[in-house]
Amino acid sequence: MIKLSERLQIIYGMVPKCNTVCDVGCDHGYLAISLLEGGVCSKAIAMDVNKGPLNSAKENVKTHGLLDNVDFRLSDGLAKLTEAEADTICICGMGGALITRILDAGIDVARSAKTLIVEPQSEYDKLREFLASNHFSFLDEELCIEEGKIYPIIKVSYTPDSSCELSRDELLYGPVIIKKKLPLLVRLLEKNKNEYLSILEKLNSRKDIAEGSPIQKRIEELEEELSIIDGLLSKMEG
Repeated sequence: MIKLSERLQIIYGMVPKCNTVCDVGCDHGYLAISLLEGGVCSKAIAMDVNKGPLNSAKENVKTHGLLDNVDFRLSDGLAKLTEAEADTICICGMGGALITRILDAGIDVARSAKTLIVEPQSEYDKLREFLASNHFSFLDEELCIEEGKIYPIIKVSYTPDSSCELSRDELLYGPVIIKKKLPLLVRLLEKNKNEYLSILEKLNSRKDIAEGSPIQKRIEELEEELSIIDGLLSKMEG
């Protein structure tokens, strides 16, 4: 068995036992290999927009004797995946805006999967807002730390009859993460608080702040986010 990073191990643990998993942005193919060797799935579809990672994944899959179980596709997002072809779709290790674009462009394919697992490395709020507005229910969330940065891993399922409206704090930090009171959440909140206070101090020291200016708006945004952080920290202590 391949030794997965903590991030990939969490993703692995979120994948339900199923027939086919599609890994979008497959990189070295480690996730697909582990899922197959662990008996979590019987088939994997490894997709990437670049030939390099796809060829690397193919070599690794070959080394593990799993070529018959993996389909390799050069694909921009979900373009080369058909509806209901995969039970679980993983889109991980990308910016939140890119994941949102991939899902938006292939929304029917995304909705056809039983489970969708995404791991954004930026713009978490925009991705969560997109998921909620497109009737994806939040089944689970975790936090992982990699190279000193803390990222969320989000597991959702399309439920057409559901209505999911997230508050601003849930968009920023995750409804399930907040509910679970994950220890890493405190670390993330304190890290963000220190950063925002530092930025706010610099902005407030400026002498050219005009009413309604971009600087003034940014100050107001930071104050709002600091208020959200303080509220969440209080909940975590309760």
